[in-house]
Amino acid sequence: MVKEFEDDFENDDEMDEAALEKFDEDPEEGFVPQVRDYSDRRILIWEEDEARRNACLEVLSDLLMGATIKAVATESEALEQIEADDWDTFVVDFYTEGVSESDFIKRVNNYPGSILVALSMGPLTLPDERDPAKTEYLRRLFDIERSGTQLHA
Repeated sequence: MVKEFEDDFENDDEMDEAALEKFDEDPEEGFVPQVRDYSDRRILIWEEDEARRNACLEVLSDLLMGATIKAVATESEALEQIEADDWDTFVVDFYTEGVSESDFIKRVNNYPGSILVALSMGPLTLPDERDPAKTEYLRRLFDIERSGTQLHA
């Protein structure tokens, strides 16, 4: 069914618009969002603001079913986690002052097999983020193909 859905469109933008229209449909009309298994994913969040950190942790936990997600408050905690464990995804708030020039970002950019998701955590609220039309684009940031190589250097 997904292949048939994809074949109906010339490009990704056209398919994205159609997918969003499907999210707006009444669930009783037969549309059921696809459930994905993220149990092989290990995600580290660095966010200094406690409220935003907790909201991000809760939203991503709801969105990425089965993923191991840890949230830390300081750059030093984030750097400790890089040394202590293997991670495939790192999440930061790109509006936090100094994040883009931090040692953490420099390390993450050289961390083998990983992705960096930089987003604004300010608007993350559970009622809005539980709306599939709003979460689909956020969820796609975390859909990567993982290689069989060891992630930790």
